[in-house]
Amino acid sequence: VTSGHKDLGPLEFTGRIGGGLRADLKRRAPFYASDWTDAFRPENMQKSASIILYLFIAALAPAITFGSRFLDGTNGQFGVLEMIMSTAISGVLFSTFSGQPLSILGATGPFLAYTLVVYDLGIAMKLEFMPLYFWTCMWCAFITICVALFDLCALMKHVTMFSEDIFAGLISLIIIDGIRPIIQNFSDGWFGGTSSMSLMSAMFEALLFFYTFGLAIYLSHFRRTPWLLRPLRNLFANFAVTISLVTASALAAIYKTETNLRMLNVEAELAPALTLSTGAKRPWIVNPMGIETEFPWWGIVFAILPAVGFAVLGYLDQNLTSVIVNRPSNNLKKGPGYHLDLFVRGALTLPVCAILGLPLSVASTVPSITHVISLTTYEVQQLPQGERKVPVKVVEQRATNFLIHVLIGCALLLAPVLKFLPRSVLQGVFFYMGIASLTGNNLFDRLFLWLVWEPKNYPAYTYIQKLPVKRVHLYTFVQLICLAILYGLKAIKETSVVFPFFMASLAIIRKALRFMFTAEELKYLDSYPDADEEDALEPQPDLENLPEEPKAVETAEKDRDIADIAI
Repeated sequence: VTSGHKDLGPLEFTGRIGGGLRADLKRRAPFYASDWTDAFRPENMQKSASIILYLFIAALAPAITFGSRFLDGTNGQFGVLEMIMSTAISGVLFSTFSGQPLSILGATGPFLAYTLVVYDLGIAMKLEFMPLYFWTCMWCAFITICVALFDLCALMKHVTMFSEDIFAGLISLIIIDGIRPIIQNFSDGWFGGTSSMSLMSAMFEALLFFYTFGLAIYLSHFRRTPWLLRPLRNLFANFAVTISLVTASALAAIYKTETNLRMLNVEAELAPALTLSTGAKRPWIVNPMGIETEFPWWGIVFAILPAVGFAVLGYLDQNLTSVIVNRPSNNLKKGPGYHLDLFVRGALTLPVCAILGLPLSVASTVPSITHVISLTTYEVQQLPQGERKVPVKVVEQRATNFLIHVLIGCALLLAPVLKFLPRSVLQGVFFYMGIASLTGNNLFDRLFLWLVWEPKNYPAYTYIQKLPVKRVHLYTFVQLICLAILYGLKAIKETSVVFPFFMASLAIIRKALRFMFTAEELKYLDSYPDADEEDALEPQPDLENLPEEPKAVETAEKDRDIADIAI
């Protein structure tokens, strides 16, 4: 540093109120015009167009699926249309004003779980949910703005892969939990339950569930099969979830009357899900002082408690995704905007969701990673130990993100069609999302090592080569205990309100691991391995003998190959 000004990184405390926010604005402002034009350069047009359509489907399917879970979990307070609207509005605002527009906003498992916690709190305190939710979101917006103004994103320096893997594991478990309604159907069919589900209906819903899940799994890997031509293989793989959802719904339509299938509860017109005692739909604008009953003043103060939990979840979800997107290995040039991203959520997206009564959207990890990878051009470098794909160019812009969410907003016009989607099909999509998200999680990779009893059969992971296996298993066991505690806190109603705070404490637990593991052990267990070292250990495919596989990865189709592996 030759100037008199200290060179502060994006995750450093500036010591000034709004210092980090101003630094983010200064860093990103020179690129704002090019953020809108780079996607439409001749060399980027084809890539951008394919990504918009690809991620529109990839983001719409989770919005519909999460919306059905919100509908069931909140007893009809909000549902599919509200979730689609939240994803569209939040995504448009975020892509327009954020510091890192490559992040894709949507619903996540922890936000689903905690919204249901707030609903249960409202019932326990005899408070009307929508006004309670309004004040919770507004308090959360205030806390989020304060976090951005006081540079608290800098605390993310202390969050390592230890916390990232546990957090990602929780997301996977919450999504996988979607199989529970299928099991409950058989319980109702055999022993009688709260629903009128017959055994035949339960069996057919299970069939649709496993058909949707199995077909999505198969088609997502279809591009690596020898069948058909490569463009057709890519087409089937890119739209695996959509094809599974449409064909399963068509199969259900044939036998709908005979099996008494439960369909998605969506209004034919663009109206909120909540029906008032008068039989009318609630207004789109939430009255913060009560819709059907007067909301007490102490409820406004009480809403601070769940708001802090929402703020912690939003902080972790948003910043963990941003850290992954802005990872140096992605070779981004325009720089991050951690504080600006959080400020946009607090000042724009959270208040809009509060006023309209919509589920909250936040940066979603898997779509964001897919977005980055799909916009990246790779080349293959030759190394003495093998070959390595290296990103050489990323189309950094905000137009694709903006147009993806505009299309999601247009999907609101499909409301009359959505009511023909069986719930079991959506549960199959949800289960697929959970299983797919396990891939690439270091915690689950190391858990699978427990099933490998012969050391010679261990994968060539860096930590396996460098450390005793017992030490690797001990580290995995500590993470597994933390994940079990986190999931237990979420699952038990009496403790569910505190699970975001335990999640935040994972960074402190990680600090305490210095007394159990040496610095050398933590270097390999809790950090990303050096690229050269990683390539030296992992066996590389013989690209010369693979049909239709060029050494230089320069097309959108090949980019989506890598994106599919990431998913």
